[in-house]
Amino acid sequence: MKLQPIFNIEERDPKALMQLFETFPSTGNTGAKITFISENIDTINLVIPFIDKTKNFMGIAFGGSMYAATDALYVTMLWYRLGNDYIIIDKHSEVDYLRPGMTDLTAEFHLPDSEINTIVDTLSQEKSITRVYTIDILDDKKKVVCRIKKSIYIRKR
Repeated sequence: MKLQPIFNIEERDPKALMQLFETFPSTGNTGAKITFISENIDTINLVIPFIDKTKNFMGIAFGGSMYAATDALYVTMLWYRLGNDYIIIDKHSEVDYLRPGMTDLTAEFHLPDSEINTIVDTLSQEKSITRVYTIDILDDKKKVVCRIKKSIYIRKR
């Protein structure tokens, strides 16, 4: 499989990642903003503002905005952390809308060194793996509005 990324990660610059997120059509059009990204890209915090652009016709948070805003972040974090020697692709997602979102929404993404080490160690012995990450999207009272489970396929090139 010959995949060609659309931008260069060699510098692994968190500011460049934030700018890309906010300008790339698939994420920039969601209204979401990255509010924090750690220097080594192991933590990202996201806000989806409760504005007309992110509401559906019922006046609540649009599920498509929630999903699209979060869709690429774990794949991107893994790619930044593992580098170009790996193929990282979304395999499956489950989305559960648990309650109407009627405030600004937030989500936190964590990818600790222990997870990266597990992936590298496993792929030294296996051809590929699938990792599952859970994303909780919270309202301003820290109640889960939406829970997304992402299955991500990873292998060495």
